[in-house]
Amino acid sequence: MKNKLFASLPNIVLGALTAIAPQTFAHACGAHDGMMPACHYSQQAATGIGVVILALGIVALFAEPKVRVGLNIAAIADVLLLFAVPTVLIGICKGAMMHCRMVMLPTLIVLGVLTIVFAAVSIWLDTRAPKRA
Repeated sequence: MKNKLFASLPNIVLGALTAIAPQTFAHACGAHDGMMPACHYSQQAATGIGVVILALGIVALFAEPKVRVGLNIAAIADVLLLFAVPTVLIGICKGAMMHCRMVMLPTLIVLGVLTIVFAAVSIWLDTRAPKRA
């Protein structure tokens, strides 16, 4: 039971934070000259990725250990996509003082690193051989 909660609750909480943060305090910049900047689309993609991590955590609540390992590997893959969206795939604003670069990007990186750490520990716990009495 302890492993099941540890394998699912961090993904649920961090996935929810990843989905909510870009829509609230870690939002993208506003429109520039009537056009939406690239960071707006990175914000939308990050929200979707957060929802997927949240869903993986919910499914992990009801799964056996071998399936939880796969779900946590999928969460790590989603976090790698989360890192790639604002840095390589879509991008954010170029200005160093823009809100997306100062708040959104660091928030997503911190949430992603935490998700990777908890998923890796969870994978390790679920793959250990059970103790024999």
